[in-house]
Amino acid sequence: MAARRDDIQGLRAIGVMLVAVYHIWIGRVSGGVDVFFIVSGYLVIGSLARQAEAGHAVDLVLFATRLARRLLPASLLVIAVIALSAPFWLPRMRWETVIDQLAASSAYVENWYLANAAIDYLARDQVGSPLQHYWALSAQVQSLLILAVGLAVFTFIRRRPSRVSLLAFLTGTFALSLAYSVYATSRNQAFAYYDTFARIWEFALGGVVSRLLPNIKLTSIQRTIGGWIGLLAILSCGILLEVSTVFPGYAALWPTLAAAAILVCGDGPSLRFGVARLLGARPLKWLGNISYSLYLWHWPILVLYLTLSYQTSAGIVGGTGVLLVSILLSHVTTQLIEPRFSAGKDRPLPTAIAATGALAAIATGLLIWNGQVSRMMNEERLRVADAAHYPGAAAINEPFPLSSEIPVHPGPLTARWDDADVYRLGCHQTLLGTSLLSCVFGPADAPHVLALVGGSHSVHWLPALQRVFSRYPGWKIVTYTKSSCVLSAQEMSESPEYRQACAKWQEQLMKRLLSEKPDLVFTTSTRVVGGIEDTPAGFRQQWQRLTRAGIQVVAMRDTPWFGFDVPECVEINGRFSPKCVVKRDLVLSRSSPASALPPGEKLHFLDFTDFFCTSEACPPVIGNVLVYYDRHHVTATYMRTLSDELGRQLAPIIRDAAGSGGRYG
Repeated sequence: MAARRDDIQGLRAIGVMLVAVYHIWIGRVSGGVDVFFIVSGYLVIGSLARQAEAGHAVDLVLFATRLARRLLPASLLVIAVIALSAPFWLPRMRWETVIDQLAASSAYVENWYLANAAIDYLARDQVGSPLQHYWALSAQVQSLLILAVGLAVFTFIRRRPSRVSLLAFLTGTFALSLAYSVYATSRNQAFAYYDTFARIWEFALGGVVSRLLPNIKLTSIQRTIGGWIGLLAILSCGILLEVSTVFPGYAALWPTLAAAAILVCGDGPSLRFGVARLLGARPLKWLGNISYSLYLWHWPILVLYLTLSYQTSAGIVGGTGVLLVSILLSHVTTQLIEPRFSAGKDRPLPTAIAATGALAAIATGLLIWNGQVSRMMNEERLRVADAAHYPGAAAINEPFPLSSEIPVHPGPLTARWDDADVYRLGCHQTLLGTSLLSCVFGPADAPHVLALVGGSHSVHWLPALQRVFSRYPGWKIVTYTKSSCVLSAQEMSESPEYRQACAKWQEQLMKRLLSEKPDLVFTTSTRVVGGIEDTPAGFRQQWQRLTRAGIQVVAMRDTPWFGFDVPECVEINGRFSPKCVVKRDLVLSRSSPASALPPGEKLHFLDFTDFFCTSEACPPVIGNVLVYYDRHHVTATYMRTLSDELGRQLAPIIRDAAGSGGRYG
């Protein structure tokens, strides 16, 4: 039996306070979760390894029972509280996502849910849910179970393995998972961040430390220096590294090796100036005892505060309140809830029955809530956006009675889905995809083609273009679009893996366009980067290649980018709230940067920003129609209200492209 080490509780306290402080005040990731991971590996996997070394088989049922009794009470309590309270304070547009995440968190697969959301371009701008911190708990449970199964199989084969063989097994697991983590992070960091298999090495490292520790002999000076270096490394990790964009991979060795140094250097007799004396102090021990519950509570309390106050950061006073409330709830949970389930004998059947009952209760509540959401969504979808009540763009500069009696369309539950058809048809390429996908809208045998190309800001013009070209039986629309990949000879994305995928896709796109020569190419003419609107040289290079080949290009000025979630702002503050309006000069230049370029015979610039903004401001709702379904993508409903004006401006270009003998209606 390993001696109890108070410094480990202090290490847990440091880890959870880093997580909470960075979430509440700094808005970054600290690396504190990785400290939790190695401590869990040290304690849990180290304990299993000691049992195996003593000749005891790894009892997976008993292991799962103890793990469930330790983790489930507090975890399911927080989930239940969120499920019961969320309908009363959470904006309706987040309900569907939160219901999905409640289910994923209850099943301990939240990390995989977020891994898939992380590579969904249209989901990246969504506001954080009160459940997303459960990714770490999910990855922890999965990693510990995988390692336990691995140890069970290994001990079954080796019967009574030696310390050396166990160390070899854990070291091999560590090396394989770390190698995979480095590879996965280089290929797709956003997905790898939540990938269990890219995290197993952190828990295995804790197990390695537990098996090596008896053979490590350090002097007092070495232990003192090594411990303080480890603590300083943990504290500085989140300051010096942008953890959320580089972890896991080799970068995660920073906090994990630092934690390992503390585990090694804190073992043994207490040193007067050693780090273990600080970490073993009563306040840190107390925080360490409630660290698990504090991790569970701090995030939903923060999301609750930010939602109700409609702020993006907590501030000193608000953040202090969030932290104190979280600590209070964590103390109550640790004192009153956890002991009721962790005391007594390890009996698998009662534990399984209790866990099943709790999950069944949560599932029942989610089914009822989901049914209510489905009914409300159907009501929103059945709402007819007639021109009399929902003129949309026609009301931007015309007298139109403002009334809150007519509900905004699309509503909060359906706004996220009010987008172009290409997403549902599967012909819009993802961030990492490279193949050239396309959809055809209109008669398949139509002699004339408009090619809609570029990123998602090209896509959101599709609903308007569909209405325009429905009047031209001799035309069809063919789409070639990819998330965050505009028509440019220069790579625009900040992410290396996205740039690489975009470059491959662009190469195929230009070959297709130059070989098939559509009559018109419709794309965007400007891009907003760092608040500055620009027409990059890479745009102009691609336009020149197309026009030299005889292809006419229509380049539309990009629509405004808001700094907040527009539908959520409207739901919380109301359509007329100044909080949901942005000043025009903050999101758009005085004139389109493309207008300064020399005009070309086959190059046409369009600017529809006056249909999104008045001379002073850009409103979130125009003519009772919600303009955006997130921070910057335009709803299909609003785009359709632009079709008449778009058709009027495109008419001469269409006639010219079709030629005098063309069928242009």
